[in-house]
Formats: sequence, C-alpha cells, structure tokens
Amino acid sequence: MISFLRHILLLLLLTGAAVFCAQSVAKEQGAESAQRQGKESVETQEEQSTEEKRWERYGEEYIHQSDASSRLQLANEFFDFLLQSEYIDEPVVFPADAHMDSVDLNVYYYIAEWHYSNGDYASAAEWCSRAMGCMGEVDDVSKSDVYSLLGAAYFRMSEFDKAAEALNESYQLDKLSGDYDRMSSTLNGIASVFTAAGKPDEAEKYIHEAIAANSLTDNLSRRAVLFGTASEICRSTGEMEQSLSYAQEALLIERQLGDSAKIGVRLSQVANAEIGSGRPSEAKRSLTEAMPLLLKSGNIHSWGICANQMGDILAEEGRYYEAADYYRQAAMRFLKQGDKYNEMHAREGLYRVTKSSNPQEAMLHLERAKQLQDSIYKQETGEAVGRYNAIYYNDILRMQQERDQQHRRFVIALILSITIPLLMLIAIAVYILIRRHRSLQGRYSEISRLYRNTVAETIANRQQLTDDDRRFIEQLVNVIDKGLEKGQFDLDAIAEQMHIMPATIRRRLADTLSVTPKSYILQIRMQKARYLLNNYHDMTVSEVAERSGYTQLSNFTRAFVKYYGVTPKEVREVRIEN
Repeated sequence: MISFLRHILLLLLLTGAAVFCAQSVAKEQGAESAQRQGKESVETQEEQSTEEKRWERYGEEYIHQSDASSRLQLANEFFDFLLQSEYIDEPVVFPADAHMDSVDLNVYYYIAEWHYSNGDYASAAEWCSRAMGCMGEVDDVSKSDVYSLLGAAYFRMSEFDKAAEALNESYQLDKLSGDYDRMSSTLNGIASVFTAAGKPDEAEKYIHEAIAANSLTDNLSRRAVLFGTASEICRSTGEMEQSLSYAQEALLIERQLGDSAKIGVRLSQVANAEIGSGRPSEAKRSLTEAMPLLLKSGNIHSWGICANQMGDILAEEGRYYEAADYYRQAAMRFLKQGDKYNEMHAREGLYRVTKSSNPQEAMLHLERAKQLQDSIYKQETGEAVGRYNAIYYNDILRMQQERDQQHRRFVIALILSITIPLLMLIAIAVYILIRRHRSLQGRYSEISRLYRNTVAETIANRQQLTDDDRRFIEQLVNVIDKGLEKGQFDLDAIAEQMHIMPATIRRRLADTLSVTPKSYILQIRMQKARYLLNNYHDMTVSEVAERSGYTQLSNFTRAFVKYYGVTPKEVREVRIEN
C-alpha cells in the first residue's frame, strides 16, 4: 500500500513538473512571437524596395511642383518609369500643349491604383481624392469608377462614413447611366457598408434591391458577388441556413464560370456560413480548398479572412498554438493594409488563445482590439451611415417606379405585337432579305463582322462583364479588326478612333480582361487567323495572313506557331479531318 502511494505521489510530482515546463515554454514562445512580430514589422517598414521608393518619390515631387512645364516633364519621366517597370506596355508621352488636368488625372489615378493593389488603402484614398480634383470634363462612368475605388479603399480601412459618401457619389452617377448592372454593384457596396457597420437589418433591403436590379441583366459573375454578400448579411441576422444556401449558390455560379480566384472567395463565404451553422469539419474542408487558390491569385486580403476563420475553428477544437499562428498571420496582413475590422477579429482571437499560456501577450492583443473597436464603431460613423440610408432608400423607391414604368411599357408592346402580327412578320422578312442582300454584296465584310461578334461574345460570356464593358470591348475589337488589313496597330491611332485616351484603353483592358493593349491586339490577330482557317476553307493561308494583318507569309507563320504551337496548315488539316 505504501509503495502504491509512493508511485502515485511520484506521478503527481512528474505531472506538475511537466505542466510547469509547458507553461514556461508557452510563455517563452509567446514572448518570442511578439518580439518576432515587432521585428518583422520594423523590417517591413525599413526594407522597401527600390521600385516602391521611386513610386513615392515621383508622387511627392509631382504634387509639390507648381510649375506646369516642370510637372509635364516629371509626368513624362514617371510614365517612362512605368514603361521600364513593365507596369504599362506602350510608351506614353504628353506633348507640350497637353491639358494639365488630363496629365494630373493620369498620374494620380495610376498611383492610386498601384497603392490599392499593394494593400496601402490609405495612400490609395489620398491619391484618388487628388484625381477627383481633375475630373472636370470626363465622362460619368470614369467619375463613378474613381468614386468606387475611393469607396473601396475607405471600406477596407473601416472608414464606413467616408465609404458611404463615396459610394453615394458613385450611385448617383450610375443612376444617370440607367445601367442596372452598375447600380446593382453600387447597392452591393452599400449593403456591405451597413453590414460591417453593425446594421445588417438595413443592409438586407439594399442587397435584395441589388439582386432585383441584377435580375434585369445577364451578369452571372455579379450575381455570385451579390449572393455572397447576402450570405454574410444573413449570418449577421442569425439566419444560418439561408446564409449557407446563398453562399453555396454563389459558389455554384463561380464553379460554372471557372474563375479559380473567385472560387476561393466563395469558398471562404461558404466556410463562414458553415461555421455559423455549426459545421466546423465542413468549414475546414472549404478553407483547405480556398486558401491555396487565394494565395496563388495574390488575394492576400481574402486569405487573411480565411486565416481568421481557420483560427476560430482550431480554437474551438482546443488547438490553441495552431490557432494563434493563423491569427498572427492574419493580424500582420490586416495591420499592414489598414483593415481595422478584420484585424480586430484577429486580435480578439489571439486574446482568447493566449490568455492562459501568456497573459501578458493576451492583454496587449485585447487592448489593441479595444482600440480598433472604438475607432470603427464611433458615434459619428453611425450617424453618417444613417444619413446616407435615407438617401439610398428614396433612390430605391425611384428605381422601383422606373421598373414599374418599364413593365407597363412592356405590356403595351406585347399587346401591339399580338394585334399586328402580320406587320411584324413582314418586318422580320424584310430584315432577313436585307441581311441576305448585304451578305451577297460583301463577303469579306461579313466575315469580319461575324468574327468581331464571335470574339466579343466569347470574351463577354467568359468574363461576365458589365454592359458598359461589353460595349467598350466590342468597339475596341471593331477598331482593331478594321485596321488589320491596313496594318494599323498603333495604340494612339486606335485611341483616336475611339475618341478616348490611350491610358484609358490600358486601364479598362487591365480592369476587365487583365491584359495589355499589345498582348490583346496580338490575341485578336491570332484568333481571327484561326477563325478563318477553321471556317473558310476556300481561303488560302496567304489570304488568311493578309486578313490578319501580315504582309509576309513567313512572319505570319512564325507568329502563329509561337502563339498556338502548331502551323496554320496543321490547324486546317486537323479541322478538315475532323
């Protein structure tokens, strides 16, 4: 008996020693982690690349340069730097008589875009504000885009009152365009602001209105975004099953469209809904699939959100050290980006998982989370968001009236179409005869037209662009295609025919298709060549080369092989055999 008690006592002593050692190690690891975080933060600030410093230098010198000729010279130097850095594909040179508002707008907007893409939302907002001061005579769509970028930057910084103000400006401009796709996008942004500002009940009516506006378009990609936002709103209001349903529907759309980067975002939203529905194992599988996709696409912000979610799951499982690692990675990213809302989530998680092993570190995280909470949910923010709520609500009523009027016009048109079917049939018959006559009048003209429609439809269907983006791409394809036989591939000439600036083409192509003008022109030439080879077998390869803008057959063959990996003749032979 005494021997047995001795063994029990020895076992208790060994267990106590093990617990003490574990606590000591945990404290040391926490202290080392905090020290490492501080060191990494300092190193991040000190180790700016030469390219980043040059961006900052150009910006600072430009805004402090009062002399117009000196600013013009600096602008040309800046765009030469962009060309050398491969940020733009074609050289941009402003002439001596260039309007300085146009020059300033280009410089400011490029710098704003660069800062936003690098997660520096404060600097992006600052340069967007400067760009707005140069928008005097630009079109409403461009103005709306600037306000949208500004609103996105403020939203990322959790400055919800300023985000609401910028989105309101964008919304008013979108209404003037009558573009329901743009309006649905803006309403989605408004709903996100209300959700993040702690007003999900208000957000609900805006997301429903956004979905209604989207139903009048065929933009599936936008619909997935709207369903994703609706999922987050439902989670905030406690409607967990509806939240999961919206998220799964959004994911299904993205899988159909095949965009891996967006699939990663939707998986994150599905995981969020699964966590709220009490399905942590399913959520973990969703996050495991999402995080590599987001990392590969460079979407560090969404990756950080996934890291917070994974931290929540691991914390519930009692795996505190692993959870802390995910929370720390998320906190570092959101701190660098200025995203207060998501950094607060990470800091609160770090407090929960470190309060037992390292109380000192936990208190630092708790104090930081409290500071962020006070900054986000200040009284002024709630009042400002409430003011814009009234504005948006009145606008939504007007939109509903416009849709009612549109419905009445549709009913009238339907009645007329029923009462005079014969006239309609005659009109269709005449239209078909005219089309056939025109087809006989100009075969090559018809070929080009069919090709341009095919390219525009293919790109639009794959990317799910807005109506405005479709019109822009279709116009661009038309101008490029008409210039092929004349050998006109100069970006300035293309921009002049479209009555816009070359920089606008670069920006719109980067935003919509993620390509440069040079690569897009080559893509149009190669796709037209393959289209002709596959569909017009009576045309010789030399004729195909000429219609694709090549005067020398050898140059055409070399370019075609480099682009597709096979010769034009091989493409035609395979097509004939099939």
